[in-house]
Amino acid sequence: MDLANAAIEAAVVTLVGLILIWLGKERFDAIDRRFQNMGERLDARFDTVDQRFQLTDQRFDTVDRRFQDMRQRFDARFDTVDERFGSMDRRFDAMDQRFDGVDQGIDRFEQRVDRFEQRVDNRFDVLQGSVDAMRSDLTQVALAVGVRQRAANG
Repeated sequence: MDLANAAIEAAVVTLVGLILIWLGKERFDAIDRRFQNMGERLDARFDTVDQRFQLTDQRFDTVDRRFQDMRQRFDARFDTVDERFGSMDRRFDAMDQRFDGVDQGIDRFEQRVDRFEQRVDNRFDVLQGSVDAMRSDLTQVALAVGVRQRAANG
């Protein structure tokens, strides 16, 4: 008898479970439909967001191309400026070399002038010595002739 009672109870529990499943199935189907609708709406929104991201990506690509064009133009202009500065540097170097040559010429000229000045000074010293000797000789001649000496040079 216990076996029959257990079998009857099992059949009742199974029958109640089937009835609950059958009654709950419609509710689960309704919930499933709601989730499906929500999923479709989310998919539509994600598609819209994806499109906006693609448009934004296209804009960034456009901006990148514009920056690359600007960079190329600036690079070309900077290269031109660099070439001009290089040309100016070469000209300044040539001018420096010319000024160095002029400085060397001036130094040689100053040395020549210094040597000339020294020669002139030596000649004046010799001339002064000769004039002093002549004066002394004239004084002795004057004294020998009998001319009186002056009180002071004047």
